[in-house]
Amino acid sequence: MEAASSKKATAFDEANKATARLIKLKTILYTSALLTWLQPWSGRSPWTFAVNAWIIGAMLGLLYCGHFSDKYGCKAALMDNCIFMIVGGMVQASVSNVWLFALGRLIAGISSATATATIGGYVNELSPPHMRNPLGLGLQIFMTIGILFPVIAFFFANTSSG
Repeated sequence: MEAASSKKATAFDEANKATARLIKLKTILYTSALLTWLQPWSGRSPWTFAVNAWIIGAMLGLLYCGHFSDKYGCKAALMDNCIFMIVGGMVQASVSNVWLFALGRLIAGISSATATATIGGYVNELSPPHMRNPLGLGLQIFMTIGILFPVIAFFFANTSSG
């Protein structure tokens, strides 16, 4: 059993390296989503795509959130966005198929990007003129800290002792 698993992992690594060679260095920046699309399908690829579906959803959400914020207002866009977040979470929690899980990640990515891009404008709409800069800056700083802490925690949790 171990030999078959090792052979599969080696085949996956070789396919990954072959795909990476297809991409010219210093031409484009690529993520593992691009590698997933270019490499032959292996046992891990559907899960790699499912994880990266969030990024694809975020890109789609960023394309359209400005239009909806301008048309309906930031508050309505954020309230409607909550429906997408709930649906994305429910899909991810209730399915056992990797492709439907990827669909849930895609929906969650759309809603996460929409919330992230819209909330700054909404804070500026609500705050008095003399407080716009501190509140906008504070929002961005705390969003960055909220992203940074899990990354740091994962770094320490990913050690041999932790």
